[in-house]
This record gives sequence, structure tokens and C-alpha cells, in this order.
Amino acid sequence: MRRNYRQATIALSVALFSLALTPSHADVTPSPTPSPTATSFKALQEQYKKDREAFIQAVRNREQRIREINSAFKASVDKATYEAKTLMATATTPDQKNAISAQRRSAVAAAIVARESAVAALGSLPMPPTEPVRPTKMASPSMSDQKAKPKR
Repeated sequence: MRRNYRQATIALSVALFSLALTPSHADVTPSPTPSPTATSFKALQEQYKKDREAFIQAVRNREQRIREINSAFKASVDKATYEAKTLMATATTPDQKNAISAQRRSAVAAAIVARESAVAALGSLPMPPTEPVRPTKMASPSMSDQKAKPKR
């Protein structure tokens, strides 16, 4: 009996020491990518504000150019219409009237082509900047424990 007790004590102490000496085995999962810190987020936010102002200014400039193109288009169409009306007042034959109408239509078509080519030369709208992602706060383990507790 004493022998069994002694063997059990030795086996237990060897097992305890061997457990203490073995390295801990952790999961081999990659560490999460670091989220942007508060200072880097502020820097990204400042850059976003600058990019947004540049974008707004580019859109305003484009709209101004389109207004100028449209006013030139309207002026050329109005001029063609005015000339057609004044010539139509002096025209006596149907052939003269048809020629005046054809001349007005061709002037309007030329103005349309000029307007469309000018707008196409502006290019597409500028792309808006993307807003930086706000870093998420890590919840402490005690917070999750509190959620599990029943409410009073």
C-alpha cells in the first residue's frame, strides 16, 4: 500500500512539473491588422477635407464652363432664328422660304454639334474623394461580461 502511495505521489509530482515546463500552445491565427489610430485618422480626415474642397472647386469650374457653352449655344441659335425671321419677311416665293428654313436648321445643327463637342472636351465629372474609415474601439472583456448579466 505504501508502495502504491509512493508511486502515485511521484507520478503526480512528475505530471505537475511536466505540465509547468511545457510551452503553451496558442492558436496560430494572424494578429488582426492594426486599425488606423486616432492621429492617423485625423491626418486622413484632413487630407479628405482638402480633397473634398478640390473636388467641389473642380465641379464648380466645370459647371461654369458648361454655363458659358450653353450661353454661346443659345446666342448662336437666337442669331440664326433672328436672321431667318428677317429674311422670311422679305421672301416672296416658297423656294426662298424653304431655303431660309433649311439655312436656319443647318445653323442650329452646327450649333448643336459645337455645343456637344465643347461639353465632350470638358471630360467626365471628377470623382469625389472617399471618406476615411473611422477606427473602431475595442470593447473590454468586462463589457461583454456585463452584457451577459441579467437586468435588475
